[in-house]
This record gives sequence, structure tokens and C-alpha cells, in this order.
Amino acid sequence: MNIQPMILDIKMMLFSKRAVFSIMFLALFALMFAAMVEYSPQGLKDALEAAAPDGSAGAFEYLWFEDVLKLLLLMVVSFGAFVISDPVDDETLELMLARPESRLQYLMKRSVSSVISFIVIFMLGSLVAGIIAWAIVGGLDLGLFLVHQVMIIPLMIFVMAMTFFFSVPLKATTPTVLAGFASALFLSFTYSFGQMANPGSEPSILNPLAYGFRVMAGQPLFESFLVVVVMAVVFAIAGAVWFMKKDI
Repeated sequence: MNIQPMILDIKMMLFSKRAVFSIMFLALFALMFAAMVEYSPQGLKDALEAAAPDGSAGAFEYLWFEDVLKLLLLMVVSFGAFVISDPVDDETLELMLARPESRLQYLMKRSVSSVISFIVIFMLGSLVAGIIAWAIVGGLDLGLFLVHQVMIIPLMIFVMAMTFFFSVPLKATTPTVLAGFASALFLSFTYSFGQMANPGSEPSILNPLAYGFRVMAGQPLFESFLVVVVMAVVFAIAGAVWFMKKDI
């Protein structure tokens, strides 16, 4: 397999506007929510500290996982749209598929490029966000925050796989991103409302978006991790099979 196109895709993604805006997005929300935690009235600050699970890095991380993560899903789905929707919008998909390689090889290269690029950009943005929050919020465990960011990468890949699945029938970037974001947001709010109804309980392992809360709260992960991985694989395989049989 010729990996040169994959390397070029990764370089393009790492130096793209998508990468710059993603890192700025993480940094901006870190600044906003860190300031919210640090400069809130003492009563609200105490309430946030009390609400933060024992396994978390503190009140800032609690807000990060409960609120900011829902907004970050919009960044994640944009990477899921990279495989099919980006070349559809650029009108280059047919040209790419005319190369002497199978559709499966095309999908594998684009998917690997998208995942590698996302992981690098997400962790760089998380590092910037963590440093900003650590500089503002006293008592933030920066190391634990970054470890938790690494641990939620499987969740992000699930969202990318689901978005890729939607891109097969929808093709264009805008409807694909909207479908991926809406679906992920629905799953996220579903587990959040469940937590409001039963404070302190463990969210259902069947909801992939609850995996992030489990990571932050230090809850058992094995079964939830398996669900996330299996559902990501199912969406990826289903989308690939559909794409290989579908007329472009």
C-alpha cells in the first residue's frame, strides 16, 4: 500500500484551518470555564467542588466533561466528515476513486489519516487548555486532567465513526456534521438527564457518551470501553460496506 497520500493528508490536516480553530476552540473554552470556576462567588465555587466526583481533577474538569465536552463534539464530527464529505465538497472524490486502488484502500488511508491527525490536534489542544486552566484555577491536577483526555480518545473515535457512517448517504459536509453532532449531543444529554434524576449513580454502559463521565469520575471502565469500541467498529464497518456498494 502506498502510504504517501496518507502522509500528505496528515500533514494537510495538521496545518489546516480545522486544526488551528480546534486548538483555539479548546483554549477559549478552557479560559472561559477556568475563569468561571476561579472567580465565581464562594458559595457557587463550593457547590462545584462538592459536585465534582472524587476521581476527577477538580471542579474545572467536572465542568469540562459535563458542559464543554458537549460543545467539543462539533469539533470531533468535523474530523469524521474528512473521509468522504470533504472531497465531495471539493469535488475531488471521483478523482481520488479513479486511482488504481480499491475503495477499501481509499477508506483505510483516509480514516487512518483522520484519526491520527485528530489525536495529535486534540492532545495538543488539550495540553494548551490544561495549561491555561492550571494557570487560573488553583488546585487543578494538570497531570490527571491530561490523562483523562487521553482516556476519552476512544469515545471521540466512536463519534468520528458514527459521523463517517452518516457521510455515506449525506455526502456533503454540512448535513453530515449536523447529523453527527445532533446524534452525539442526543446521547450526551440522555446520560446527563439520567445523572440529574439519580445523582451519584453510574450511567448506563450502553450509552457510549457516558464513557467520558466514567473516566472523569474514576468509575469502572472495562465494560463501557468495550461498548464504545464495538459500536465504533460497527459504524465504521457498516459505513465502509455501504460506501463500497454505493454509486457516487
